[in-house]
Amino acid sequence: MSAEKYALLEARIRQTASLVARLREEKQLVVRENEQLCERIAELEEELQHARRPGVESTPNLDHLLEQLDTLHQAGSPPAVEAVETHEPEPATYDMPTEEPQAEESQAEEPQTEEDYFHLGTTYERRGQFESAIQIYQQLLEADNNNLEVAQRLAFLLEKLNRDEEAAPLWDRIWTMRAGRSNRQRWSR
Repeated sequence: MSAEKYALLEARIRQTASLVARLREEKQLVVRENEQLCERIAELEEELQHARRPGVESTPNLDHLLEQLDTLHQAGSPPAVEAVETHEPEPATYDMPTEEPQAEESQAEEPQTEEDYFHLGTTYERRGQFESAIQIYQQLLEADNNNLEVAQRLAFLLEKLNRDEEAAPLWDRIWTMRAGRSNRQRWSR
């Protein structure tokens, strides 16, 4: 191997290591932000439950509480805290594994589109049903190898569960997808 190729390879390895380190830092930041948002949501849900109790004289303005909750979801929340339409408030235990979805939820319509399945995966993830979320994300990736968002969610979730060996090939795929996108953007200018 020539010295020039060796130097180029070494530079790319350093660049890759730097990018992986930066991704891990960003992941930690996203995880911290997610935890803070989950805590805030739990506080708001607790206030909302308190407001719904019969006989409470000083009822806070429910519209104001719902506005605060909407603001949390719109304020650049990380992907792990997506808003999912529900009619009942979710339990405040976000990282604890929970039982399978309630009977009324299982009677809901079956997911029809990839987007529906993605939302189902994020719901499982939020509820701490990580294996179910992983299965959904893997199925989505099998259907669409170039789905960058799904690949990232799956890689972050696997790393969160300390399954780095499973996440490593995904990161290679993600970088390939990102490189392809940036090349297309350059050529389209």
